[in-house]
Amino acid sequence: MAVLLVASATGAARADSPIAIVAAEAVWGDIARQVGGEDAAVTSILTNPATDPHAFEASPMDGRRLGSARIVIANGGGYDGWIDRLVTEGGDADRPAVLNVAALVGWRDGDNVHFWYDLSMVRAVATAIAQDCAAIRPDRRAALQARLQRFLDGLVPLQRRIDLLRSRYQGVPVAASEPIFGLMTGQIGLAMHDAAFQRAVMNGTDPGPFEVAGFERDLTARRVRLLILNEQTAGPATERLVQLAREAGIPVLRVGESLPPGLSYQDWIAGILDRLDRALSGGPA
Repeated sequence: MAVLLVASATGAARADSPIAIVAAEAVWGDIARQVGGEDAAVTSILTNPATDPHAFEASPMDGRRLGSARIVIANGGGYDGWIDRLVTEGGDADRPAVLNVAALVGWRDGDNVHFWYDLSMVRAVATAIAQDCAAIRPDRRAALQARLQRFLDGLVPLQRRIDLLRSRYQGVPVAASEPIFGLMTGQIGLAMHDAAFQRAVMNGTDPGPFEVAGFERDLTARRVRLLILNEQTAGPATERLVQLAREAGIPVLRVGESLPPGLSYQDWIAGILDRLDRALSGGPA
């Protein structure tokens, strides 16, 4: 009887306690925190903006965090395959629900995996988080739905800003060293040059001489009005592009793959859109 009482008490405590959520990336962790509120205890693994997500290796501590999670949020699309391995290695007992963003948004091989730069995809992720939490805590469904709606309402000013930028800059030619920001530039309607160069970088290969020469001509001949770079990767090739852009008077916009510490998702994206607007209007990026 005592054993049964202890087990019952433990189960009740687990049912009433905040839902343990582990997000591979800080951006998804922040969204889970906003939607989950007091009903979720959220941990993010990739929180250092200086870390290259593609080269990240999980630690035993990360494995333990995943082992105690009820919900795991993975970007998917090959972006964070390490988290899939850790979840699989955990065994079938108490395996967490896995929210794979790539699967949720219908990603296909070769598509862009930086899903947080597409507001429609972010809305889908936030909605799925609320649904997964409500499945575990149906008694908190109303509170979760209320927080979800607040989050979705908070995206409305961002959508309006994107629509305004589209009205100003649709068709403006830009270039990027890799397609990190491609989903957002697509929403704004910017005309992206040098796609072959970006695909090579995305696939981990060196762009060919033809792609490099074409990119450099776009900069030196001022065929593009903005150069977009991943602020988390640098090297001689990207520094060469920056040098050519500066010599040609083309502004450089650096965007990242990780949510900066202390910022909400909404503030992060708003700041990037502000810098994009300044750069395309002739001001500093």
